[in-house]
Amino acid sequence: MTAAAAADQLQQDMQSLSENHSVETIFVWDFDWTIINCNSDEYVPAGFLGDEEVVKRITAEMKEHGPTKWHECVANLINACMLEKASSNDDILEKAAEMPYLVDVKQALTDVANNKHCRQAIISDGNDKFIDAYLRKNEMKDYFSAVETNVGSWENNNAETSFKIRYQSSKYGGHECKLRCPPNLCKTQVLKDILNRMKKGNGKDAKRPRIVYVGDGHNDACPALQVLNENDVLLAREGKRCPNPNSVSGPQFDKNHDNATSGTFAILSTLEKAERREGCVPKCRVCPWNTGKELLSLVHGILS
Repeated sequence: MTAAAAADQLQQDMQSLSENHSVETIFVWDFDWTIINCNSDEYVPAGFLGDEEVVKRITAEMKEHGPTKWHECVANLINACMLEKASSNDDILEKAAEMPYLVDVKQALTDVANNKHCRQAIISDGNDKFIDAYLRKNEMKDYFSAVETNVGSWENNNAETSFKIRYQSSKYGGHECKLRCPPNLCKTQVLKDILNRMKKGNGKDAKRPRIVYVGDGHNDACPALQVLNENDVLLAREGKRCPNPNSVSGPQFDKNHDNATSGTFAILSTLEKAERREGCVPKCRVCPWNTGKELLSLVHGILS
């Protein structure tokens, strides 16, 4: 099925649901490789240290400490930018503000923001300093009623400034999800918290909002399997990443994906493994997308 046909079918399905459920819709967005078209943890330090050096240092730290120490590695990279390249806090945030994005993805975010029946939230494995810099630069700060992510901070110690990252899950005293989620963040835990806060704000008799979840990574599969139901939609990014994402900035067009050869987005393969190994399948409608045009078409199908 083409993206256009999928969007038409999705529009019909959502209209059918709307006849039976007078509820608002919340769009929940991943950040890296969804709202932006890169990995923010790699993009920012690569702007000062270079791609090869960032890959070299990440590889060494992951080998020594393991993948659960990813955010400690990111903090070390940012500190290296400041110590070795004399980069200031403002320099770091300016680099974060210019992260690349697909123009049609930004248009989709804008169209949802302008719809009075919808609200939006971000649940990200990045950090709030980079995300906030990007949102402010692109005038999207007011698009979101919630941004849940790891907390970055600059700390002064003996006249030396260092960057630290505090896990998002520390807000809840950690989490108990061991299958798909790293220790710093379980997106199921966060999404349930957002829904609970919405229920308190709307009143105990308010209906649960319809969820449209947009993501690409393996940890986006967790809420897709454990939170989304038959009235919800998962817009799952498929295919491969564009090459050399750290070499560009600002608005990008889909033509840059014509020669996509980098790693594959993990969410769909993670869902396939969950079905194979655990017999778990999403209850929601799953709609794949890769380009900004495909995503915008799907979002318009929902909004219509």
